[in-house]
Amino acid sequence: MNLTAYRVRTKTRAAVKRREDAVEQDEMESGELNLIPYLDIVTNLMLFLLASVSAGLILVQIDTTLPDKAPPNPTNVVQPSTNPDDQPLKLFVSIKRDEMILWSASGLEGTLTQPKALFRRTGKDGDACDGSYMCESNVCDGERQVCVASREPPQEVFDYRGLNKALLEIATRRYAGKQRKTDTYQIILQADGSIPYSTLVSTMAAMRCVLPEFGTEVAGCALPTDDEDLKKATEPISPDGKLYDTGRAAYDPKKMALFHEIAFSSGFE
Repeated sequence: MNLTAYRVRTKTRAAVKRREDAVEQDEMESGELNLIPYLDIVTNLMLFLLASVSAGLILVQIDTTLPDKAPPNPTNVVQPSTNPDDQPLKLFVSIKRDEMILWSASGLEGTLTQPKALFRRTGKDGDACDGSYMCESNVCDGERQVCVASREPPQEVFDYRGLNKALLEIATRRYAGKQRKTDTYQIILQADGSIPYSTLVSTMAAMRCVLPEFGTEVAGCALPTDDEDLKKATEPISPDGKLYDTGRAAYDPKKMALFHEIAFSSGFE
């Protein structure tokens, strides 16, 4: 019987297929498993791990989540215009071992890099004084009004009158004759941890009220208050002149508090 080439190829493919099926069936029935592909995978994985260790690579899984969408840039938000005199100045008096710095976080009265004023140490023996607080020796000769030596350890003394004049100038320029807002009285005292308590007390006195003339007694100053009775009274200033309603009284920096609301900040290095 003569067969065409097509029929020969067809019969050959069918025979090969039957043989493959028979071999596969025999393997399944006998339970044999071809491990060669699995061995290839394990071998390649071991080679990869060895190469990673020798190269100093560390393979870890990091659990993380995508961050939330950021809010709009606040710099793009248009802020309503505000009178600078109505804004808190955020004044700072920073005390280091060798100088005292007057500046503002708002930038309205200098900055830390370009401060409003610098005050060096004073109170050496022979310097003028009207009290022991002005002398490093803590002793002021009352008759000669000069600092004299003592056995006490020296303490840091600064130009408190210079600080007082600078604060008076700020308060006068910004608030004199106006109704001063309550939150503009705050000032922050920031001191090195080694600064003695006596220096802090003298600094706070220079921040609260106008200091008296050299050699004269301290007169004090009126303080703003939220007293309801005074707010209801006809006059915005109390009869004894010690308190006033800052929302109604015309501010007088020479008689009223300069920056009496003092907050403390951590040490200044």
